[in-house]
Amino acid sequence: MQTDQPLPLPARISSGSRIGIVHSRYHPEIVAKLIEGAQKVFQEAGIAQGNVRTYAAPGSFEIPLIGSALIAAKEVDALIALGVIVEGETHHAALIAGEAARAIMDLQVRHRIPFAFEILYVRNLAQAQARTNRGEEAARAVLHALAQLSPLHP
Repeated sequence: MQTDQPLPLPARISSGSRIGIVHSRYHPEIVAKLIEGAQKVFQEAGIAQGNVRTYAAPGSFEIPLIGSALIAAKEVDALIALGVIVEGETHHAALIAGEAARAIMDLQVRHRIPFAFEILYVRNLAQAQARTNRGEEAARAVLHALAQLSPLHP
């Protein structure tokens, strides 16, 4: 059962956490709303504004590559992937969405760095527009993951 209640902020948040928001350049009007939502949650959580940085990827398929480079450079403590993939007449969109999801999961498990996946795979832009709150949900998810992992990585 899905609820409209957002996940509350965790009790323990490090204001010094460095967050990378990696986003696709496609459908910029919707992606901008996803980014704004994530930034709003980080501000509410007390994360220093300079510690939340955005990185544009050419498309959703390249988001894991940019995330991997940020992890390798030790630039981030957590990442968020934001994008919109609209289903077309072929299976190309499904391949992009599935491979981006797999690569993001591989990165977060291998490097133990939260990497929230909110690349919306939709039939049309109206469905994406109805889900612009997913940026907020991604921010809350990485804050909870960071809180859970912090005792493991003092």
